[in-house]
This record gives sequence, structure tokens and C-alpha cells, in this order.
Amino acid sequence: MGHDEDILVVPRAALLSGAVHGFTTQGAADYVVRVRDHATFRRRGDMEHDPSMKQIIPYLIIRHRGRLFLFQRSAAGGEARLHGKFSIGVGGHINRSDVEGAADVLDAGLRRELDEELVIDAPWRARLVGVLNDDTNPVGQVHFGLVHVVDVESPAITVRESDTLSGRLTDPREVRALYERMETWSQLILDAGDPMRL
Repeated sequence: MGHDEDILVVPRAALLSGAVHGFTTQGAADYVVRVRDHATFRRRGDMEHDPSMKQIIPYLIIRHRGRLFLFQRSAAGGEARLHGKFSIGVGGHINRSDVEGAADVLDAGLRRELDEELVIDAPWRARLVGVLNDDTNPVGQVHFGLVHVVDVESPAITVRESDTLSGRLTDPREVRALYERMETWSQLILDAGDPMRL
């Protein structure tokens, strides 16, 4: 990955009709329609500091029978501000090279992110449950999350790149107890309610 990769973006004006903050389940399908209608691929380096454009991020919450998959970033990860932080989801950009030729670039991007981060030895089902937006900081100003719940039929889930990320299925009460050590997007989802009820 680098600044020269082409990533999926949508003009802010076409995506957000008003002020949206945090995680919401309201109108999620409408946001997806706007993404499909107005998305384009642009050079990542040109988008990182351009709040007039929103980088589209599939954000995946992994669940199995009443437990959440809890991620933790290691010090070996590329983004220093995330070192040691916990997360109830994993997400990433949709790169042109990963989804070129796909009939549905959003679905292809979701599947690519899941396969890149995790090894899941069981059937799974992903479902759009909401969107995430946080314009309170420079990083959030240029990103927009399409939040999916991924229900997995088996607990056989492992992190693929274990040098930068670790993870395990966890009781939701433990997740709540780690709130202060969570990444911002995870905190925003927890602020909105119970991720087990999505």
C-alpha cells in the first residue's frame, strides 16, 4: 500500500446531505446508493488531506454466537497512533487493483478486506448495519465507514498478519471494560448501543 494506489472515494457533498456524526443505522442503504452513484477512484496521496472527498472504508464487526472478535494493534503496525489500541472491527480502503472487473466493487472490497485480515474456516454472512462518520479530527474528516456485521458459523477465526494484529472471540462485557483503550470508530459504535443487537 502507498500514496500512489487508487482508492474508492465519494465527494462529501454527494454523500452527506447534512451533519452526520458517529455511528448510525438510519438510512444506511441510502448511503450505499450514493456511494454507488458517485464513487470514483483517486490517488490516495491526493485524498489524505482533502476533506471535500470521503474515502470509503468497509468496517467489519465479526461475531460468533454471542461473542465479538476483539482486535488489538501491535507496535509493529504502520500507524503509530493505533499501537496497542483495541477494536471491535477491522476496515480498509477499497483499492482499484483489488476490485477491478468486479460486478460489485463494495462487495468485492468487503471480501478482500476480510480475506486480507482473517482466516475464517467456516461459512460466514455479512450484512450492512450502519455507517460511521467522524469529522472531529483530520483523519476522520477524510474517511467514511460502511459498517457490516459478519456472522461466522464457527469459532475457527484467526488473524492472518499476526505480527501487526492480534485477535480473539470475547465476551461483550470484556469489550465494554476496554472502552477507554479502543480506537475511535469502535468507541462510536459502542456509544450508539449494543453491537450484539445489530
